Amino acid sequence: MKISRSLLPSLRSNRGFTLIELLLAIAISAIVLTITYASFFQVLKSKEFNENELEMYQEARVILSRLTRDFSMAYERGGVFPKSADIMGPYFVGEQGEFGSKVTFTSFSHTMGMNTTASDQAEITYFLRKNPKNGLYFLVRGENPGIGVEGGGVEFPISERVVEFELSYIGGAEGEQGQEPAREWDSSVQGGLPKGVNIRVVMSSPRGERVEFSSTVLIPVAVLGG
Repeated sequence: MKISRSLLPSLRSNRGFTLIELLLAIAISAIVLTITYASFFQVLKSKEFNENELEMYQEARVILSRLTRDFSMAYERGGVFPKSADIMGPYFVGEQGEFGSKVTFTSFSHTMGMNTTASDQAEITYFLRKNPKNGLYFLVRGENPGIGVEGGGVEFPISERVVEFELSYIGGAEGEQGQEPAREWDSSVQGGLPKGVNIRVVMSSPRGERVEFSSTVLIPVAVLGG
């Protein structure tokens, strides 16, 4: 039986792929998948970096906002508790702690709960504590509504990626206006509150870069009081 020449191309077209063609297709598919996989995880990594960086800026905003609120509502405790002022000691102490600046002062920034007899007065503290996970520092805020009383307060970190925390104080006593900001302040020595506080916070970005945030907060009681 003779096969028509017109049927030969059709028979050849149904012979399937050769081994070389199959291997070549697999290799091309593998390259495409590898590129797609790498691109996908690069996008995920970039997204994670961006989210962590946004989180850092959000933390910085919360830190400066919280410090601003607390410092702007600082007050001279003797004006509220005149009989117990000497017993309770200084009401504003800024010093150099183990890892950076530390400050303790009285403020009207305490948030009162419902159905409570507590006032809006509290003793506020800020300081750094070592973060064992990454070698950075926690910026810790302490709040104790029992002013001058040991214990009873709460402490909580408001950031865990701080590199430096520095405070300096603008002169509040008469004749000190022209002086450079002081790194330490004691209300029992300076005779009152500082007129303002310079805040400097350095944080570590997701890429390990140092990012600095700063602000100056005026203390209305000291400014208006002269």
